[in-house]
Amino acid sequence: MKQGLTFEAVLEAVDRILELPPNDPGSAGGLWRKLDPMLEDMLEAAKLDGGHHKRMLKLMTPLRSAASELAQSLLNSKRGGPLRGDWVRFAERDLVKLKDELLALREFMVEETDFLRFACLRARLRELGGANPEKLFEELHEAGAISERTWVLLMAQPNSWRKALKDQELSRQLTRIAGWLLDLQEARRGWIDEVRETQR
Repeated sequence: MKQGLTFEAVLEAVDRILELPPNDPGSAGGLWRKLDPMLEDMLEAAKLDGGHHKRMLKLMTPLRSAASELAQSLLNSKRGGPLRGDWVRFAERDLVKLKDELLALREFMVEETDFLRFACLRARLRELGGANPEKLFEELHEAGAISERTWVLLMAQPNSWRKALKDQELSRQLTRIAGWLLDLQEARRGWIDEVRETQR
């Protein structure tokens, strides 16, 4: 997962395509090339829970197919010739299909905001210098930042993450905590870099 990628950034990238006028398929192609790897990262993060991952994967298959058809129509339209006008119309039609698929994905994202936001934060934590989120949770618990109930649920068994995320209120709490953990880890990295710089 790219450092700094957030649920909000993915949602914003989806909305940019949805807001395009129907006669601007060319811009959609460029925006899709930026969005596709972000969606791949989010799909990877969603592996935290098999059910969510399966649902997102099911939405991604027709979405990528629609994006591929749009890319082919745009490529053909750039070749020029007597059929250029037809290919432009095909591209505009393909943009409508892409938007339909994106709308379905957006509905899923809004419905599962808490889970996806938490999954992205957790994935970013893992990317930050091999950080161990469980160890950071332990430190926050010792500092009194995590309630005893949340701590017990998190540490009770290996699959506690998946079970905890089914509780919406707990999922929101975990999202906030993951954000704190991310801030803490980034601050630690900055402090370590600063110390190293002063030691040179």
